[in-house]
Amino acid sequence: MTKSKIQMTKISEKGGRMKKIKVFILFLIIISLFFTCKKGWQGRVYTENGIEVIENTGEGLWGKKIDEKIKFKETLSLGKEEGEDYLMFHSFIRVAVDPDLNIYVLDAMNHRLLKFDKNGNFIWKAGRKGQGPGEFQYPRGIAVNPPGEIVVIDERSIILFNNRGEYQRTIKLDRSMRDIQFLPDGRLMINIFVLGQPGVAAEFYSKDGEFLSKFPEEYRYGPKLSPRVGAAIGDSSFKFFNNKIYLSIPDKYEIREYDLKGNLLRKIRRNVKLKPPNIKIMAGGRGVSVFPSDNSGPCFLYKEKFLINKLTLVEKKGKDYESKSFLDFFNEKGQFLGSYPLPKSTYIQTIDHSGNFYFVKYEPYPQVIRSKLEIK
Repeated sequence: MTKSKIQMTKISEKGGRMKKIKVFILFLIIISLFFTCKKGWQGRVYTENGIEVIENTGEGLWGKKIDEKIKFKETLSLGKEEGEDYLMFHSFIRVAVDPDLNIYVLDAMNHRLLKFDKNGNFIWKAGRKGQGPGEFQYPRGIAVNPPGEIVVIDERSIILFNNRGEYQRTIKLDRSMRDIQFLPDGRLMINIFVLGQPGVAAEFYSKDGEFLSKFPEEYRYGPKLSPRVGAAIGDSSFKFFNNKIYLSIPDKYEIREYDLKGNLLRKIRRNVKLKPPNIKIMAGGRGVSVFPSDNSGPCFLYKEKFLINKLTLVEKKGKDYESKSFLDFFNEKGQFLGSYPLPKSTYIQTIDHSGNFYFVKYEPYPQVIRSKLEIK
């Protein structure tokens, strides 16, 4: 073989090897892109009856590494097993925070309202059991209105105190209430207690308690009950954040987003199946027994960055029930990020305007815990 032919043969072999290397590199790139896509957001976006639906599948963008992605750092704890009376809470607690980060604790079973400053120093106590001005019978909700008054929901009464703990006035409604939201146009959005079947419904009122209209949509689920009997599963209710209204459906995983008129804008779903509500109707149908049940909601907004939904899953262990609570994180696109497990007997109450989270922990004794979210 001549020298020139030998050189041509070597060039040809070298070209063949280079071609194989290029094919192999292309193969690696395709495989890398495939696994990158697999690790990315899983779901689909489509339109259902003219409404945008974000349907999430899989474990989320953060997945099981959510514990590495976010951390909650405790910054304050209120509550003692023994000690000062104002720190010994009973078994039903609600929390609200004002613009100055003062903390208001509704210690419902003790029929009292407590104020602490942002450092946890006790300021004042108001309320007691009774039917007189500033007294409570069945307190179940608390909020701070735009003028800075502290609002307590007590069955069919809205009881208002100023920031010094002085009773101001009472607004009476003909509805049993669960929660109250203050809209920027001055309307009150009242979450009402639904009769005849478990459900979530709301009505609009003026600031003086004059009925204006019903929220265009209500949600009912579970067994039919007597028209005079109601039952509530979890704390799901209509919530107002960033000029939008949200509802997390209690018995299936769907978060609905509305404008301030109640027009449905979009739905966010996750492929989590919840068991039917654990409700037993008593003999004669005049009452019900409500047992721990799976439930979704309510949801919260964190600094306009994350929509956070509370999820509770319950398993029956013999005669007892084991409850596990999670905070599900979604980004602004409605894409699921991950599910953060909460410690046992710990429930989220609110998030203040600075982004602090407020939890209630019931074991080994009731406590209010403020935590800061750290995102890596």
